[in-house]
Amino acid sequence: MSRKSSFMLVLGLVAGLATTLMVSASAETPPEAANSAAAPAPFHPSNLAIAGHRKLTAEDFEEPKACGKCHQRQIKGWQGSMHSLSFKDPVLQAEWALAYKATDGKALNDCGGCHTPIGIATGTVKFDSSLGKHGGFTAPAQAAHGVSCDVCHSVSGSTASRSPLGQPGNASIELNPGETKYGPLKDAKSGYHETQYSELHTKAEFCGNCHNIFHSENQFPIEHTYDEWKASPYAQAGIPCQDCHMVPVEVAIQVADRMVRAKDVPNHGLGGLAAKGAKKEREIVHDHGFVGGNGVIAAAMGVPGAEEHKAEAIKRLQSAADLDMDVKKGQGGVNELRVKVTNLRAGHHLPTSLTFIRRLWLDVTISDDKGRVLLRSGELDSHNRVDADTVIFGNHSVDKKGNSTVNPWEIARFDELNTIPPKGFRYGKYAFHLPADAKGFKVVARLNYQSYDQHVADHLLGEKAVIVPTVEMKALTRSYDASLKVAAR
Repeated sequence: MSRKSSFMLVLGLVAGLATTLMVSASAETPPEAANSAAAPAPFHPSNLAIAGHRKLTAEDFEEPKACGKCHQRQIKGWQGSMHSLSFKDPVLQAEWALAYKATDGKALNDCGGCHTPIGIATGTVKFDSSLGKHGGFTAPAQAAHGVSCDVCHSVSGSTASRSPLGQPGNASIELNPGETKYGPLKDAKSGYHETQYSELHTKAEFCGNCHNIFHSENQFPIEHTYDEWKASPYAQAGIPCQDCHMVPVEVAIQVADRMVRAKDVPNHGLGGLAAKGAKKEREIVHDHGFVGGNGVIAAAMGVPGAEEHKAEAIKRLQSAADLDMDVKKGQGGVNELRVKVTNLRAGHHLPTSLTFIRRLWLDVTISDDKGRVLLRSGELDSHNRVDADTVIFGNHSVDKKGNSTVNPWEIARFDELNTIPPKGFRYGKYAFHLPADAKGFKVVARLNYQSYDQHVADHLLGEKAVIVPTVEMKALTRSYDASLKVAAR
């Protein structure tokens, strides 16, 4: 992606296309039972549903500022988060507009189901061809807040079991806005609204309702962050998404290193009151910034609190992986450097989400003791891109004819898989010659990250509208003597 550094964006949340049928559930039935009844999908191909088949308006949902009057800590985290910008994000708007035009409008519900559930549920999202480079979307204030407080806390159940694949994804949530707010506290009391305990809100499946995206026609998993977690050691240890993404990075690091729940981290410091005027202190009051690897876009848009999100996102990226290396002598005087990249602390793959346009790569330089560069790989060129020989960790997507594509609505499969699973590793391998007169050499390896490939950013927002920032996640320097033994670390 290219844009002015002043409008840098490390982004996320550009939706793929959502899946097929989903059904609404009755307000009287519990979430599990509600999942079984079959009925026409009101927001096909999104899996979004409304309890009791009610007709909703945007005014049925609370404004975040109303929630923030009592839940001050939570609103502070949410402001500037990617959840708060899930509709306004300019990259999402551009990608969504292209999808909308390419699919004759089918992508309206596809992308909107997760990025503005209120807008889709109320039918208030409208396409406007005059917005941006490719067109864009408008919505009333409540819907334009994206994934707001009253989106998540109006979720009364999941429609996952009625989706084509029978699992969370493509906005598989049932909305039931009103006086009752659903959440993870069993004994919550409020003078402003009724409360109801929701076990779903304590589980990774709650997040998986939108952090799994399947193509609406061929059901291919375009984004599968929840599935990556489900197959991970974190799932086996009972550690849900919330224990890493709703706590400060320092606590998330201990969760990953100790493989324990956030509540079991010694001195986690997360206790306190869940709301202004509350009478009971909670063991954990969760942050609502939901910070992952994205944070720069909010800062670029001037959103309050965005700089904190940006700093937190960078800290998370820089704590996620580790590097190691070794050098072996090969045949014919060729040496092989292997750089090992370990996914140390992410509960999903590195990278995750839009794995076909994220950029996670190795930047490696080998130079001898006389200063001669023996190998250079992964250097950014004048267009803010790396060359084709760079070791990139990600997946390559193709359409049904096998042609390369990064358009979510065209993707039929991945023909190359190279993401790094939780607690797993991948190698970057490099062959090089050491000159006969060299007494040693030095290796400098860096693991770098960009939210989007620069070419994608140029296409969506215009050439050089934004220069996609690079975050150095990890760096390692090691010196060797001519016999390939480590001389210094």
